[in-house]
Amino acid sequence: MSLKALRQAKGWSQAELARISDLSERTIQRIESGRPASLEAVKALATSFDLSSEAMQNRLAAPTAAVGLPPARTIWSPLRWHGLTALGLIAVVFGLGQRFDADTRLAAGTAMLGLASWLLHLAVCLYVRDRRSAPTP
Repeated sequence: MSLKALRQAKGWSQAELARISDLSERTIQRIESGRPASLEAVKALATSFDLSSEAMQNRLAAPTAAVGLPPARTIWSPLRWHGLTALGLIAVVFGLGQRFDADTRLAAGTAMLGLASWLLHLAVCLYVRDRRSAPTP
């Protein structure tokens, strides 16, 4: 059971839990979003829920997917924004080509170079995101 589920089972809001545990509301929000909690925060939350520190740490370490919560970001999030950027780039290049009477092959080639750089950027972004979310040994 996640912190959010524990809090909701007690009928507490984030503000109420923050007051009871003597933590900031922002700290509660960060922990509920899946960010790691400090040892002091774990102890304060454990006291608030009448649990041991180890039991609270285990509950916080449980993956959010196990409790039925959707992941914060999906694979499609960066694709959506990168896709809109690529379409904008292609539209600008073709628009400039038309405005200055450039050869359409030149405009298409420039747009393809931009698209290739966009795909490379997307690949790097996804690689970095996967490396950050991978568990460390």
